[in-house]
Amino acid sequence: MVDEMANAVARAYLCEGMDPDETKRGLALVNPGAVVQTVRAGSVKNEFLVEMVAAQTLQAEASGSLLAKKPEIDLLLRLAGTTQISRAIGQEGAKKGEPFLAIVAGRAPPSRPPGFKGVELPRKALSRTELARVEAAALLGAEKP
Repeated sequence: MVDEMANAVARAYLCEGMDPDETKRGLALVNPGAVVQTVRAGSVKNEFLVEMVAAQTLQAEASGSLLAKKPEIDLLLRLAGTTQISRAIGQEGAKKGEPFLAIVAGRAPPSRPPGFKGVELPRKALSRTELARVEAAALLGAEKP
């Protein structure tokens, strides 16, 4: 499990004036096999937090223990800290016309499509609050029946 998490690579890009669905499609196209998700901007400000939570999703996918049928939804659930899809969408879902984060997670560094204007989030050591969020995301899998 540690090797699986150590091999995870995630990038989070702040996107403004872009369409979340089109951005997600473009990133998925140039990153086949990667988990691509868009979430509202603001609740995550550290790319390392995204990478830690994405590593949990990738591990869950590899072991067949996702919180949802799709890894993209698993990632959204973990970032929202809930197992309720509707709650996760309401809390963390990207909305057209508002700034959002585009997340790409996989085993290799992601590519950016031509003309992509997202700005990569800063990456720094996790704060205590962020560490607690990573732990809470991991516990969602443990609580799953």
